[in-house]
Amino acid sequence: MYVGFFLHAVDKKKRIFIPYRFRSGKNNYVISRGLEKCLWLFDSVTWSEILGKFETLSWRDKSKQRAFKRMLLAGAVECGIDVQGRLIIPSHLREYAGIRKESAVIGMGDRIEIWDGAIWKKYSTGFGEKAFGMLADKLDI
Repeated sequence: MYVGFFLHAVDKKKRIFIPYRFRSGKNNYVISRGLEKCLWLFDSVTWSEILGKFETLSWRDKSKQRAFKRMLLAGAVECGIDVQGRLIIPSHLREYAGIRKESAVIGMGDRIEIWDGAIWKKYSTGFGEKAFGMLADKLDI
C-alpha cells in the first residue's frame, strides 16, 4: 500500500525522485494520465488488475467506456526507476500534468500520484481540503 507525501525538485534531465518506500523491490511500472491534472504510477501487478477490470465491468454506455479506456491507455508508458530512485516522465505526460520545477509524489493506496508541486499545493489547500472535511463528517471521523 502506498501512503505518504514527498516533495522533490525535478532535475535537469526531467527526472523525478520516487521515495524508497514506494519502490521496495519493484522496478516495473506503468505511468499514465490521471484525473485533476496528475499522473498515475502503477506497479505492473496493479496495472494488470486495472486492465482486467475493463473486461469484467458492465458498462451501460459503451462509447464512454471506449473514451475512458482510450484516455487512460493511449498515453500510458511502461517505465522503470533507476537505482538512485529516479523516474523519467515522458514529455507528453509532463505537459499534461504541468510538471515543471517541483514534483509532489503522493501515495494513494493502490497507486502513486505525481503532481506538479504548485498545482498540488493549490489543490490540497482548496478543493482537496474542503472535500476532506465534508467526507470526514459523513464518515463520522
